[in-house]
Amino acid sequence: MKRIIFILAFVFVCYLIPGVSAQTTAVTSNRAEMSPAEKRRAAFEMVWNTVNDNHYDPTFGGIDWKSVRTKYEPQAYAARTDDELYRILRQMLGELKLSHFGIFAEDPNFSSAARGSGTVGVEIKMIGGEPVVFRVSDGSSASASKVRPGMKVRAVDGKSVASILKPLEDAMKGRQLTEASKNVYRERTIEAAIEGEPDSTVRLELAVRSASSVHDLRRVKFSGEMSQPMGNFPAQEVVFESKRLDGNIGYIRFSMWVIPQMTKIRAAMREFSDAAGIVVDLRGNPGGVGGMAAGFAGLLVKDRVSLGSMRSRATSLEFIVYPQTEPYLGPVVVLVDHGSGSTSEIFAAGLQEIGRAKMIGSKTAGAVLPSVFAKLPTGATFQYAISDYKSPKSVLIEGRGVFPDETVELDPNLLLDGVDTQLRRAMDIINNQKGDQ
Repeated sequence: MKRIIFILAFVFVCYLIPGVSAQTTAVTSNRAEMSPAEKRRAAFEMVWNTVNDNHYDPTFGGIDWKSVRTKYEPQAYAARTDDELYRILRQMLGELKLSHFGIFAEDPNFSSAARGSGTVGVEIKMIGGEPVVFRVSDGSSASASKVRPGMKVRAVDGKSVASILKPLEDAMKGRQLTEASKNVYRERTIEAAIEGEPDSTVRLELAVRSASSVHDLRRVKFSGEMSQPMGNFPAQEVVFESKRLDGNIGYIRFSMWVIPQMTKIRAAMREFSDAAGIVVDLRGNPGGVGGMAAGFAGLLVKDRVSLGSMRSRATSLEFIVYPQTEPYLGPVVVLVDHGSGSTSEIFAAGLQEIGRAKMIGSKTAGAVLPSVFAKLPTGATFQYAISDYKSPKSVLIEGRGVFPDETVELDPNLLLDGVDTQLRRAMDIINNQKGDQ
C-alpha cells in the first residue's frame, strides 16, 4: 500500500477553526492573471502573513518573526523557479522548529488516487538503522514471492538503499528534525522506490540473516478503501484490520484516523465485548481527525474524562470523552512507535495519563499540532499549525512524544520467525491481568 511520504506523514487536519484560512481564496482567486514571478511573491506574502496572523503562540516560541521576514524576503523575491521558492519557504518555516508546517509542491502524484499507485504489498520499518519488511499483505505479489517480515532491504531495482536515501539525507541536513521524523522519511522514501506504475515490476534484493534473496514483484493497482478528501488534502489509501488473537484477545489496527473508520471501530468493539483484553495497534498511524480520539475513547471508559486540550491564539478546546452505552472496561494495551503521530498521540497520551491503557513499543513522533492546508498562488499546498496540544496532565507532546510504559524493540530475526515482540508483550500483559482476576 502506498503511504504518504511528506513531512513525517503526520500532516493531517485535526480541527478546522473558522476564519484561519479565509485569506486563501482571496489570495489565490487571481492566480490565472498573475505572472510566475508575481505568484511566487504572493506565495511568500501568504505564507509569512498566515503564520503571523494565525500562529497559536503570539510570541512564536521566542522567534522574532519580523526578523525572519527580513532574512528570507529578498531570497524569496529573487527566486527564479517555484522549486527554489519552496526551498526558501521551507527554510523560513523551519525557523519555528515545529511540526505541521510545510510546503508541498503542486504535483498530480500528491494524491495516491491520482497517481494510480501500484503496490507490491510491503510496509517498511526502520529497525536498528536498517529498512526492514514489517508487514506483507495477504494475496500480494510480495506474499506470493515468499517475502517475509524481518527481511532487510538491500537494493531496489539494482539501486542500493544508501543511494536511494542519499538525496533525502542531504535534504535533511541542517533541518530541525528528530530522529523519529527522519526514520519516517526514510521509510516512505524506500516504499516510494518500491512502488510505482500498476502492472510494472520491481526487483527487491533482500537479506535474510546471513543469506540474501532476489524477488521480482509485480506492482498491482491499489483496490482498497480511499479516505474522503479533507479540504486541500487529497484522498489517501486506508486500511482497517480487526481479529481475535489467541487467548480471546481482540486486535484492532487502522492506518489513519478518518471518519469511515469509526463505524468499523464500533463494530469491532461490539464483537470484542467478551474479549479478555484489547490491543489497539497504532504503529505507523500518522494521525487524522482529532475528534475521533475522544470518540474511540468513549467506548473504553465509564465516566466522563478529558484527553487533553488544544489552544489557538483566540480559543481553546478540550478533548472531552463521553462514555458510550455499554463501554468495554477490560484491559487495553496500545502499541505505538516513531510513526505514531498527531491524533494517535492524543489518544495514546490521554489514555495513558488517565490510567485506562498501557503503552507498549517505542516513543511516538512528538508531532501533534492541529493544522490546516491552504493552496498557494503557485499551486503548492501550504500546511500550518493553528493550535498546540497538551495532555490531561498539561504535558506538551509536540517535540517530546509519548513515552511507552514499556519500551519494546522489534527484532528482525524474530520477525522472520513470525514473532512480533511488541504485540507479544501486549498479549502477555493482558494474559497476566486475566490471571490476576
